[in-house]
Amino acid sequence: MSSVNKFIKKSPSFIKKAYYNFIPFEKRYGKTFYDTFKQLEKSRHFSLQDLQDIQYIKFIKLINHVYSNVPYYRKIMIERGLTPNSFKSVEDISLLPFLTKEIIIKNYKDLISENMIGIKPVEFRTSGSTGDKLIFLGTDDVYKKEAAFVLRAFRDHNATMYDKPSVWIRRYVPNKNQKLWYYDHELRRLYMSAYHLNSNNIVDYMKKINSNKYHTLVGYPSSIYILACLCEEAKIGLKNIKQIHTASEKMLDVWEEKIKSVFNITPKSHYGMQEKVCFHHQTSESNYYYENLEYGITEFIEEKNQNIIVGTGFINEYMPFIRYKTNDSAIINNTKNTLYKILDINGRSDDILISSDGSRLPGVNFYTLMYKIDGVKMFQIRQVDKRNIDFYLVPSKNYTEKTILEIKTGLEHRLGKLNINVKLVDNIQRNQDTGKIRCIFNECD
Repeated sequence: MSSVNKFIKKSPSFIKKAYYNFIPFEKRYGKTFYDTFKQLEKSRHFSLQDLQDIQYIKFIKLINHVYSNVPYYRKIMIERGLTPNSFKSVEDISLLPFLTKEIIIKNYKDLISENMIGIKPVEFRTSGSTGDKLIFLGTDDVYKKEAAFVLRAFRDHNATMYDKPSVWIRRYVPNKNQKLWYYDHELRRLYMSAYHLNSNNIVDYMKKINSNKYHTLVGYPSSIYILACLCEEAKIGLKNIKQIHTASEKMLDVWEEKIKSVFNITPKSHYGMQEKVCFHHQTSESNYYYENLEYGITEFIEEKNQNIIVGTGFINEYMPFIRYKTNDSAIINNTKNTLYKILDINGRSDDILISSDGSRLPGVNFYTLMYKIDGVKMFQIRQVDKRNIDFYLVPSKNYTEKTILEIKTGLEHRLGKLNINVKLVDNIQRNQDTGKIRCIFNECD
């Protein structure tokens, strides 16, 4: 099928359109993707015990693989007197140490599977938003297996990725002379720039979105929130969109409520990471996050009153990560015997701000503050040094001079007597590499 796809890509537009409309994407993307997705369609209806059995089988397969082929893990297991037979249950994963970004960088070559060195690898990179960028290796099959899990996440709330036209306000950054959107016939997606959502363009954006029977709207939570705010101000609604799917950023409560109130659609999200160690998603039945046991093992380690997410992935045999300690934390569902283990995901950790008395304050304090201030559409806090805070404010339509007073009062209540400089801006700049908005920075030495 790959040779056919290469031929189609070089064919005239009318041949491409006919082929893409006739052959479903899941059959065009290759055997690995198709087989993985079909297995996931079946296992989605399995009992908890059956899924736990599948997880254990995959876990033991991974342990045997790393013991035989990955020098880093083989050394650790020998040092600890472990063999694959030592792992009688998934809980025995605790016999192995945590893996961190620093350990990966230090032991890079020893984490590569010896039996796969002859296979041409694919390079994966993290954004570096919480530290140094991490580069690691996998194969093209990792993309295809991951895509199968993402497709199941979409379908679990009746959204579409490939089989019906959709709108994606992400993955597209137009050059100076390019249009703000383009249509991808292969994926049946209208890609739109997330960098030009403003009051000057909102009418054109919505005319385009409403011009066709696009089924699903996809974007970063902040992008969909901004779209909702602009639509509310312009008194424009969505005509045909049935579902909204978000990822790659924490959905703040205030954003979700705005999206629901403007579009009358509850957005759903999936949670994964570039390191490919765990995968969870919301469904039509629940806003809690369903754990994909076929993907990996998720643990929660309590640190500093947070439940840090630790993941072990099954889909990357080339450079497997076991007990990888992420920078994310979660609010856990304490109900036993459920696949909906996560109530909410805090996402990538924001920087910690330092108050006038030296206290260190997590970002959640400031998100909670902003929920209560009516004139704030978007914000970003930058602690320039231990005495000065720059607060960038994108005002909402309810902004008044009182808004600044409320911001300063709220920040002073949390941070003490620091110099707070509020700056009104038209937008919060996105990271050009990731497309994401990060809200809280500490720039102190």
